[in-house]
Amino acid sequence: MPACQAFFSAVRSQDRALERAVVRTLTYFDIWEHPLTAEELFAFLPVEYSSLNQFRASLHEAVRAGVVKMRDKYYYLSCRDEGMVARRIRRESHARMLWRFARLSTHIIKRFPFVRAIMISGDLSKNSTDRKSDIDFFIITAPGRLWITRSLLILFKKIVFLNSKKIFCLNSFVSEDHLVLEDRNIYQAVEVATLKPVYRSEMSRMYLVKNGWLQEFFPNFETPLLDSVPCGNRRSLLQQVLEVLFHLLPADRLDRALQSRMEQIWARRYPEFDSETRRKIFRTTRTESRAYASNFEQKILSLYQYKLQEQGVGSE
Repeated sequence: MPACQAFFSAVRSQDRALERAVVRTLTYFDIWEHPLTAEELFAFLPVEYSSLNQFRASLHEAVRAGVVKMRDKYYYLSCRDEGMVARRIRRESHARMLWRFARLSTHIIKRFPFVRAIMISGDLSKNSTDRKSDIDFFIITAPGRLWITRSLLILFKKIVFLNSKKIFCLNSFVSEDHLVLEDRNIYQAVEVATLKPVYRSEMSRMYLVKNGWLQEFFPNFETPLLDSVPCGNRRSLLQQVLEVLFHLLPADRLDRALQSRMEQIWARRYPEFDSETRRKIFRTTRTESRAYASNFEQKILSLYQYKLQEQGVGSE
């Protein structure tokens, strides 16, 4: 093969590898009918690329080749219609309204004892919500006080918000001495990468540092590529006073008792699961509380694999 022909063959091979990576990324977000900007695509690309500017040029060629589609500033799979873009724009508009409630709830949560950082997860962290969306809070607590914090917040939600999850959904807690996430897959990588800190930004940055493994999934990822929101760092005086009062109680014993009580509740509510499955779906440890009642994570991962095969990019 002549040298020039070999060169252009190698270039085209690189283009195909990039196109494949772009399709894989768009396929994952297509599960939520969520088209991506060039910056978002670059951040979540599964292969390393030299620069965002060069990626934009390659992305433009992929659009010309019909590999993907683009409308306004959003990219999506070629098999989908442009209505996806209109839906994302509507969802972004709804998210701007929901952020106002998220900030209000944040001002409440940060005053509870032993709350050390607050982040937004789920749909709102991606600025893509509708009337069915909740405001999902990811909360970092002081060591050995996770279950006290969680129980107080849940009690407050039941009394004040009548147990509504719309603006006060408390499904994820970790303690600050155990920030490394054990589950490592594309679902968790996206969720970690899109977390939006709203209280104590330095602790949120530490969480990203501790979970640096997400670079294995997204080697180009940098937080400036994604939208950020205002974040407060000032600790509440009320919180400090309440924590002093807890020093007068057997807090360690209380925290363990609350954890044990929650384990019993999960077992009673979901007898159809064996103990091992419950431990995976409902994380109830000294350092973590997380609940995916319908085994949501595994369903998304299975659906993603199916859609990859459907798009013809199933094998690595």
